[in-house]
Amino acid sequence: MDYVAELRATIRRLYQCDASHSRTEAVKEVVNGQTMWEGNVEVFALVGHDEALRCYAWGHLHEDGRWEVTTVLAIPPVVSASSAVVAAFLAHVKEREEGTSPGENNG
Repeated sequence: MDYVAELRATIRRLYQCDASHSRTEAVKEVVNGQTMWEGNVEVFALVGHDEALRCYAWGHLHEDGRWEVTTVLAIPPVVSASSAVVAAFLAHVKEREEGTSPGENNG
């Protein structure tokens, strides 16, 4: 399965709605002069979701063939690909502080 198809399948599985790829946005988040995260975020239009019209997603394939996908729904304060990255980062930090394992769905 290709990258965008894998992201779309993950969104469909997590949110039980249809997802259509809209565009790719390059995001670079810098904190205190250091790059926190840099990469492409795929933007999907959602059909049939109760709260969100869009979903932001990105991921990578591990050497063992397992995908690690992050998805964030476009629900304020998440209003852009950049704010989705920040929200996912903050969720990951919170999970680490609480001692829980990071989940696939950060949104």
